[in-house]
Amino acid sequence: MCAAVSDRGQLGEARELDGEPSRARRHALGRILRPRAHAIQDNTLGHAYRATNFLGFGAVGAKRWSSISGRGMPKFLDALEADDEERTRLLGEAGTFINDLRAAGFQRFAVKPLVNLGFRLALRDVTAHAKAEGYDPEELEDELRVFQRAFEARILYR
Repeated sequence: MCAAVSDRGQLGEARELDGEPSRARRHALGRILRPRAHAIQDNTLGHAYRATNFLGFGAVGAKRWSSISGRGMPKFLDALEADDEERTRLLGEAGTFINDLRAAGFQRFAVKPLVNLGFRLALRDVTAHAKAEGYDPEELEDELRVFQRAFEARILYR
């Protein structure tokens, strides 16, 4: 679509980001998801509680999930908005949060569904708010899926 993106009056008039459509889409994703990230995380907490009960951790485990994933959220959002090289570096650094989850007893089979749920919830918000950013929902959905694949490859499967 277009590289010009509405900033909803936050930064001035619509502008192009260095002529790079993917960069503009990534920044639009950030504008959509940053204010909603904690709500998305909170929505995963009920599922985290069920997973931690299954693992035998109960409410303490769910609190650990919330605390550790909450500390990682700013880094994950920075990676979402970054160019490919910076994204790789940031996701490498963010891997420490997944290591912390594993050290707290969260096994990969429990982490992956919770991460996938977070991405599904994020996708719902992206779809709902894409037009306000000047995009067709499919454009931003595709950009989010690109990030999800990079996130999974760099964080979950290493």
